[in-house]
Amino acid sequence: MKLISIKSYSHLEVYKQDWNKIIEDIENTNPFIEYEFVYNWWRILGSKENVEIIAIEEHNRMIAFFPFQFKKTWYGYMANFLALGIANYMDIIVRKSDASRAIMFAFDELIKMKKSIVFSLHGLLESTDTPFAITQYLNARNMKERHFSIITPYINLKQLNFDEYMKTRKKLHGMDRREKRLRALGDVSLKILEENDMDEIVRLHKRRWEKKNDTSGFSTERKQVFFRHLAALPPGNFSVRLTALEVQGEKVAFTYGFTCRTRYLGYVLGHDSDFDSYGPGRLLIKEKMSQLISDGFHKLDMSIGYEPYKMEWNTNVDFTRKSIFSTNTIRAKTCRNILWLKDILISKIKKYRVVVMFRRNTIGKIKYLLRQEENKYYLMSDIKERLLHYIYYKRQYLIGKLTKPYSSIENNNVYVSKITTDLALSSKQRRRDILQKVYSGYAGYYLDDILKAFWINENVIRLDDIKVVFNLKKRSIYIKDWKKENLLQILDFVNINYKCKDVYVSVNRKDKESMNLLNQLGFQWTEKIIFTRILGKSKTSREELK
Repeated sequence: MKLISIKSYSHLEVYKQDWNKIIEDIENTNPFIEYEFVYNWWRILGSKENVEIIAIEEHNRMIAFFPFQFKKTWYGYMANFLALGIANYMDIIVRKSDASRAIMFAFDELIKMKKSIVFSLHGLLESTDTPFAITQYLNARNMKERHFSIITPYINLKQLNFDEYMKTRKKLHGMDRREKRLRALGDVSLKILEENDMDEIVRLHKRRWEKKNDTSGFSTERKQVFFRHLAALPPGNFSVRLTALEVQGEKVAFTYGFTCRTRYLGYVLGHDSDFDSYGPGRLLIKEKMSQLISDGFHKLDMSIGYEPYKMEWNTNVDFTRKSIFSTNTIRAKTCRNILWLKDILISKIKKYRVVVMFRRNTIGKIKYLLRQEENKYYLMSDIKERLLHYIYYKRQYLIGKLTKPYSSIENNNVYVSKITTDLALSSKQRRRDILQKVYSGYAGYYLDDILKAFWINENVIRLDDIKVVFNLKKRSIYIKDWKKENLLQILDFVNINYKCKDVYVSVNRKDKESMNLLNQLGFQWTEKIIFTRILGKSKTSREELK
């Protein structure tokens, strides 16, 4: 056997046919070890990463490629698989019949050359033979290993009855209701995109993650060169598939995914946060599954992680392993033990969803505000307010009922415009808030300014800031976001356009002017709602008033 060190992507081109022959022979479905991915990552992103692919030749035949990158340190060398932080999975490119010999020879030779070395190899799928072949080698050489595994959910499309599968998930998180309400906004369609649509994908991703901690860096300028290049590659055994869910021609959700023979891997999934309540990402997954089944794919890989939406959709799980081991020098073992301890702590922390969400959302928002000088004062005020509200917070609301709507305008010529779905979608200000109200069953109207709209609900009373909802009786309506200066016009409009018996409104008990106006108009107080929070513990009480 002979070890060949490949230290440049131009040198790697010499072995393109050998690499691809092994990939074809093993019927690879891991997109991250395809030649196109490795070569282009090295060329565009990895030029300063000390990449050194170890190739093994046996009897004038290339039998294996080890895609490593090395770093010289105080304890010797650190060896990782390449594309760390971008490639979710990684592996040795080798046929099963050659794996044991190639692994033994390659690691033995590396240890002879480097002497003091720590290996931290990420992305080893436990459904493959590689992690177990490495463990077998380490046992034979009396070297200690610790591995850390993370769940990797996927959907087995080959054995899936789509209609039966969807029956059990229709009610999950109100998916059927969300889909119905999204389709009520207009025409909803799934669209395969081209590379020139990447600008819109990047815009959506940036908007989705601008106030969050994004560990992928997908939309950073440098990585975009790489991801755009992959998207422009011609279709083949390995390719990028861009998909979007559109509402009235507007992209509201997207996936950037890799196809690799019979596997589709959803690499990045996102949606416009204005549509949060409609769950467009879930509908996109549903439509994407149907499309992939039609195209003959066997697996929809949801990639690594404990995200709840993955566990809602998956039919099976794999596990992705990080394997850490070292030579037996004192310095290497010291570093190895530090890495073990670090990953033990990280793996335990990641199991707590609340910690993950705090890091992603709260820390992300703080970073976003700190990046903008003018927001630093707002940030400190926001932190102070949140802290005070956590320690102690109290709200009291009164519910008022008017049995016969009041009318004061003799000719009843009140010009009121309705907020249509087209207007809601095209609104440039407060679109998220408007779409949320439409989703919650409100009909919106405005007199002269859409930003001063009032909203009518015929089914429930909602006090969103304290998360209180209760049902209305028949022939009743609830008016939200009314203003003192136009309440008379609103009541007149209701009197003409709604055949209701009772009109309900809510008012903060501290708002004495509004309470006096409602008293003058004949509203009767029917209920008092008190919300309190002390040291994070919340309590809501309701009291009927006579």
